[in-house]
Amino acid sequence: MIKKDYLSTPKGTRDILLEECEAQGRIEDRLKASFQSYGYRPVITPGIEYLDVFAEAPGNTGSEHMFKLVDNEGRILVLRPDSTAPIARLTATRLKHSEKPLRLYYNQRIYRQKNLYSGHNIETSQMGVELIGANTIRADLEVLQLATEALESCGLRDYRIELGHGGLCELLISRLTPDERVKEQLRQLIQAKNYPTLSDFLDTMGQGEAVRVIKALPGLFGGGEVFRQAAGLFHDQETKDIIEYMHALFEMLPRFGLGEKVMLDLGFVNANDYYTGIIFQVYLQGSGEAVLVGGRYDRLLERFGEKLPAVGFGVNVDLLTKNRLDQGSEEPSEAPGLLVWGEPGYEIDGMKYAQSLRESRGGAVENGLFENLDQCKAYALSKRISSIHTVGEAVRIYGPDAEKGGGPG
Repeated sequence: MIKKDYLSTPKGTRDILLEECEAQGRIEDRLKASFQSYGYRPVITPGIEYLDVFAEAPGNTGSEHMFKLVDNEGRILVLRPDSTAPIARLTATRLKHSEKPLRLYYNQRIYRQKNLYSGHNIETSQMGVELIGANTIRADLEVLQLATEALESCGLRDYRIELGHGGLCELLISRLTPDERVKEQLRQLIQAKNYPTLSDFLDTMGQGEAVRVIKALPGLFGGGEVFRQAAGLFHDQETKDIIEYMHALFEMLPRFGLGEKVMLDLGFVNANDYYTGIIFQVYLQGSGEAVLVGGRYDRLLERFGEKLPAVGFGVNVDLLTKNRLDQGSEEPSEAPGLLVWGEPGYEIDGMKYAQSLRESRGGAVENGLFENLDQCKAYALSKRISSIHTVGEAVRIYGPDAEKGGGPG
């Protein structure tokens, strides 16, 4: 017998129900308010894009992680695996002549193929911002400040930020080899923090300075002492400039109250290898998955015809919602305050009365859909609805509203 799949969702997806939906909506509202308070404006990109939008991203090797379709002209389409590249595309085209810097935010879903046994969803609700057209330390500080304020607007206090630089590892790796396949192996080993295998792999590539420094990167993790440790490792001006910039940025963060929350990781490599400057991830207490990921990507827009610097971040709204619910930090929505039931022959009167209550009192007012009052009372009890208004020749009120004389004014 062939198994029917219509009663379940595809692996890596799930239904989001009731209280979780409501909690997610409240979190999205808070994030949106934070983004708008900094002057960011909303954009929405298509859920389906041409594969080239992502294949053209610098260093992209992840097409195997995309869901692919073919249109009726034979062109390859993908479900959006990332929001940054499509926003780079629309900035370089539809917003080409807009005043810079551009402050944009989004709230949309992304889709990425995952190992079926990884435990990660293939569909994720993501909100984030992109600050396009500014490459100063002020821009990096703004995005870091907004990232933490947005999370704190959702009630988060116990989190840590891992801060690195996307250009540092890429610079060192490029000095070792021009082979993109070998570069990708090195990135994956560094990202996975598989240091024994990384060391063995590097031993096959000689004993040059780049090998020596990459081997030392895992130890460059911690607080301000990292800069003292790095001082003796980096001798050329290009890497020194990166370290000096990171030092200057790091010294400013305590003024945002982030001194104890930031951990430096100069061996930080992100899966989105289009990052060219700062990269950062935010982790919640007890979670091994980043709830927020961001960084600077100054070369991405060149692929779409516009040479513009940019920096931004994305928030995993699903993970943030789950954390808040697991911690008991999101209060359940209040049940509807009352139920209105039109007696037989007075159904329309009951529905009109309910509408008048919605307009005069606000809040939710449910229509009673049952054949008798006893059924309405049983339903109201099960839903924690405190008051029932019945409409017939007269309006009768049961519950707390009776004491208040509740009804439309």
